[in-house]
Formats: sequence, structure tokens, C-alpha cells
Amino acid sequence: MNTTDYQCLIQSPHYRQAARRVVRQLLEALLFEDCLRDVLVTSDGVELPAMTADGTPVSYRCTARRTASFGRIRIDGPVLRCDASAQSEADDVAMLLSELAGLLDADPVRLQQFGLELLSTQIKDAQSHHANGHAGRPLREAGYDAIEARLTGAHPYHPGYKSRMGFTLADNRRYAPECAAPLHPVLLAAHRSHCRWNLGNAEASPENLLPSPARAAFEAAVRERGADPADYLPLPVHPWQWDEVIAPGYHGAFARGELIVVGELPGRYLPQQSIRTLANVDQPDALSLKLAMNLVNTSTSRVLAPHTVCNAAVLSDWLASLVARTEWPTPMAAPVLLREVAGVSHVPAAPVQGQYGALSCIWRESINGHLASGEAAIPMTALTHIDVDGLPLIDLWIRRHGVRSWLQRLVERAWLPVLHLLWEHGTALESHAQNMLLLHVDGLPQRVALKDFHDGVRFSRQWLSGTAPQLTPPPAEHARVNPNSFIETDDAGELRDFTCDALFFVNLAELAPLLTAYYQLEETEFWTIVAGVIRSHQRAHPHLAESFRRFDCFAPTMSIELLASRRFMPEIRLRTRQAPNPLAEAA
Repeated sequence: MNTTDYQCLIQSPHYRQAARRVVRQLLEALLFEDCLRDVLVTSDGVELPAMTADGTPVSYRCTARRTASFGRIRIDGPVLRCDASAQSEADDVAMLLSELAGLLDADPVRLQQFGLELLSTQIKDAQSHHANGHAGRPLREAGYDAIEARLTGAHPYHPGYKSRMGFTLADNRRYAPECAAPLHPVLLAAHRSHCRWNLGNAEASPENLLPSPARAAFEAAVRERGADPADYLPLPVHPWQWDEVIAPGYHGAFARGELIVVGELPGRYLPQQSIRTLANVDQPDALSLKLAMNLVNTSTSRVLAPHTVCNAAVLSDWLASLVARTEWPTPMAAPVLLREVAGVSHVPAAPVQGQYGALSCIWRESINGHLASGEAAIPMTALTHIDVDGLPLIDLWIRRHGVRSWLQRLVERAWLPVLHLLWEHGTALESHAQNMLLLHVDGLPQRVALKDFHDGVRFSRQWLSGTAPQLTPPPAEHARVNPNSFIETDDAGELRDFTCDALFFVNLAELAPLLTAYYQLEETEFWTIVAGVIRSHQRAHPHLAESFRRFDCFAPTMSIELLASRRFMPEIRLRTRQAPNPLAEAA
């Protein structure tokens, strides 16, 4: 980014808007997660005692309220910074975190890193909106892949919602989904002896993973090196990863012939919400590519660990078998599973720092091949998107079908199938909004599509009907540094909360305030409708009563993951808090 563009960006209204959002989401998360010592949310608002670097007392004040949705904190209006002489709007993210540090039980080094993530989020969010500032076409008129790419909201709760640590501003302008042009992945050939890989039941051979022009180029490049194409696997790479990690760090493997450069992968690919997942623009039915990137966004490193790459197709096929042998009662429809059909991960013989999981790809089905006649798909995250005309993307749907009828239908068709898998099979899916797609006809919910299974599933053998998948275990080092990444557990509470935290807290709890603000559906009535749908289903299936009790959606509290404080406190298996369950209140 040149200096003129940079100056224009930081003087734009988008820069101030991004600062307000980061400050608001940071304080809402810190208050909800009870991170700020001796601070209460009252009807008079919130006052946070703070201290400047030289010891001068200051305070931060705002109007905040606890909502009916898990006691989530919502800040209304501006956050003010007050000192002895004046008050002004708090729009300096680094200053806010520094002056509140005395109220936090934080690891100092991790807190500084968290501050960098917040600053990075602010500038990249501002840049993304600034790049799209003159977009005049409502997103509701676009097709699925374009909507996936152009959504600007990102994570509605996590204060580091666009940290994208590793991207420069030039990288963000080039590769962020909100503003990126279609790109061309780099195609490599990787010797099988240096790979860990797996194919699903529907993929008979690696040849199926490449369209014919790419396959011909693949074979020609390998033969040019005097090698046999049958000894190599295709391995696409994100162009950013190629420039930053692979080209400078893997040259020894290329020199030895363990890796061979084929060239650009034919076709144009558009980044999706997760940045590292690319959809084929020229062939919408073609497999999408989920590519490893040495990037940290929100709380997650975006590399693809080799054991998860090996497990991707195994978990997808296993889940497909569960869905196929499940009786899906009316009005529920079986969920569409966007299977991860194959995965390849190159594993260096002597890896160095930054190479673990850095050269991997997972191929995933496109939703476009699953749509019935008359159906359209939309990312679940789009349900809360405000379009360029100032109206929700779903506005016409709500006005056509009625807010209460539409919400009931949404829960019946999209939420119940996820819960039914838990009740029938003791299998939990991490179904936050980014992992769910709504299939609809003229805005009326019909079915749900689910994705991201390689590390988004948990189950217990004792409650599983049928056999468990044969999975590749994580290496000890991975389990040590990432204790929150596990698939099997015999704790019923962990399975319930893994499902419900994502499904209700991160997902439905964001739709509730939108329906209140635009369609006058109060949050308490919102949760009454949701609870009514679930209760009606449970009454109709008394044979599952024991499972309903084991995975109780109506327990007084639910365990919610602490997404903000885990960034500045030591990593443990699960860092959670108990929050009041709005379904229990509604019931």
C-alpha cells in the first residue's frame, strides 16, 4: 500500500468505524467473560477505573445491558474515555487495552500480542470496508459464492475478528475475500513418500482431483524431471503461502525432487469467508480448495495439521453414513454434507519452525452440486448482514413469510438436524454460522448444509450407534500446544456444549437482536419460539428421552468458550464460563 492510499485510509470514516467496533466488541467480550475485576453491569451503565502509563487515573464509561441471549453484553452508544478535565470517545484500541491492563489477570507477553491482534483487526477491517465503500449493488442479488466472499461482518463476538496476523495491508487488499479479485493457486507435485494423504470413498484416485488440462500439465512437469507421475500427488498452494513460506523455505525439497513446480492451477478461484478456502469461479460445481496458510485469524492458526488432513475424508464419509442411516422425521430434512473428499499434506524429513502443516490441501464439495430445483443457498452468516441499502439481506424474506413463521421454519429445517445428530448418535458438530449454509426457496428455509469436519467434530463411542471412524491421532506435540483440539470425549457436557455454544451462542444469538431491531421481535419471544420448536420435537420422539436428558438443551446454564480471554491467558483444554441458558428461561 502506498503512502497516499494509507493516509487516505486512516483519514476515512471507515477507520473510525472500525475503531468503534473493535472497542465495542472488546469491552462486550471482557464484560461477558468476567475478565474485569470488580466491574458490574448495572442499569446506570458501566464505569471502568483505569490507569495511564504514568499512573494518572482515568475511566471508561458506556451504557451496557445484559440481554436475554445467554446474558450477552450489548453496549449501546459510544464508549467514553474520561480524565480529570475532559471526556472523549474511546477510539484508541491500544490505549484502551493498556489502561485496562490492571483490571485483567493476563499474561503480559500474551496481552501485548493480543493488543497487536486488535490493532491489526482495526486497520484491516477499515481497509476492507474502504475498498468496498462504493459498492452499489445489494449483496442479496448476488449468487452464493459471491455472497460468501463479499460478506464484511466477520466474527460478531470475537474482538480480533479480522486480525489476519501475517498479512500486510497489501496482502489484505489482494487476498482478503471482501476485496480480492479471483486468483490462481500454485500447483505442485509432491512425492508420495514425503506426504500424508487420504482419499474419500467417492474419489478413486488422485487424478480425480485435477481437471484434465491441469492433470496433463502435472504429468508433463513430473516427466520433465525424469520421474514417474504415479509417484506424485497434486498439491495446490495459496499464492500468498507460496511467496511467504514455500518458495523461501522449501527450496531444498524442490532441489531434491521431493516437490516439483507445475505452474498456476487453471481456472479462477475466489477466496471465501475463511480466506484460505477458494471456490472455482469458472466451474461452480468443481471442488473447493482449503489451503494451509501461516496466518492467525481470530483465535486460530490457519495451517492444516497433517493428522487433520488425513482425517478429513474419513470423518466426512463416516458422517455421511450416519446421515444416510438416520431416520429424519418430518418436518426435518436430512442435512447436506459438503464432504471433504481428499487431503494431502507434505511432511518435510527435517521440518523447521513454521513448516508444520504449512503445505497441505483439503478438497471439499461445492454446494452448487447439491441444490434441488428451485433451491438457492446462502451462508448462514449472511442472515445478519446489513446490505448497502441499510436493510437486512433477509428483509424481503421476512416481509414475505412473516418473522415468527420464518424463524420457526429456520429452526425446524436448519437447527434441529444438528441437534438430532447429537441426540441420535452422540455426535457433536461445531455449527457456528460460518460452517452452515441455508438452502431456501424464495427465502423460505428448506434444508441445511454443513461443512468443515476435519477438526469440527466430537463424539463418544459409548453413545455412538455403529462403529467409530478410524482416525489418525495427533502427535504429542500438537496435543501439548493445542489442548482444545480433540475429537473423542466421554463427557456428555462437552458434547452438548460443543454443539450448543456454536449453534446458539455464536449463531442464533446474533440473529435475535437483528430481528428485534428491524422487526420488533423481542429476544425473549425469539427464544420462546426456538424452545417451542425443540420441545415439540422432543414430545414427538419419546424414545429419545434419555438422550434428551443426557444432552440437555434446557439446562439452567451452558458452558461458553471464552474467545477473548483465551488470547491473553495460558492455553488450556477448555477455557469456558457458565452462562444462563435462554432456552431454559423460555421453557
